Amino acid sequence: MPLGTFYRSLKWTVASALSLALLLGSGVCRANEFYREQAETLSTTNLAPLVKRISPAVVGIRAWGVPSEPRIFDPEAGFPDPPTLREWQGAGVIVDALAGFIVTANHLVASASVVKAQLQDGRALEALVLARSDRDDVALLRVAPDNLRAMTLDDAGALEVGEPVLAIGNPGDWGQSVTLGIVSALHRSCPGIANSDLIQSDVRVAQGSSGGALVNLQGKLIGVVLARRSGFAFAAPVAAVRRLFVAAQ
Repeated sequence: MPLGTFYRSLKWTVASALSLALLLGSGVCRANEFYREQAETLSTTNLAPLVKRISPAVVGIRAWGVPSEPRIFDPEAGFPDPPTLREWQGAGVIVDALAGFIVTANHLVASASVVKAQLQDGRALEALVLARSDRDDVALLRVAPDNLRAMTLDDAGALEVGEPVLAIGNPGDWGQSVTLGIVSALHRSCPGIANSDLIQSDVRVAQGSSGGALVNLQGKLIGVVLARRSGFAFAAPVAAVRRLFVAAQ
């Protein structure tokens, strides 16, 4: 083989080998990037660590008392029905571990004379009602500050429609339950609640979820669940919780 032809063949072979190496190398890099992106996506969708961290701040609420509704008269007997003791069941959120402050739905404790908070570790603590807001339908309770875990309040006004949220409550008195959804709308009203600045979301809630936590994916409290209407959950924003702190001072 002539020397010139040999060198041209050698150069073609080396160039081909380099091109192949670059191609394979870039393929490996792209593959690594793909798997890294997939791992990052999976890590953000696995909410178990987040729930494990914040769920001790959500408690069960039980309240007993005589409703303040007008007494019903029996037209035949002419006497009012005797007062009947009633029980309310829902949830609450520890918002200050050192002070023992718990926020919950006002309609759970408005007529209660005895209130207890059931912690995730099994303890049942007597709770004192410090402040209530009929307008916002939220109430502030205080329990003995003994080894409590609190949830941080989110910054007011930072919430956006479409943001993923978690609801943590005590539906059906089955124990703590967690559901996932998104913020559907802001500044909404709900029948029976005077505050027209409520958070509307599509998280699944049921009887017993009142007073539970509406949480963003940073683990901060953005609202207190109050009601369900037409498949949507309505929650009082953290601004209502901050107003309770002022009222309790």
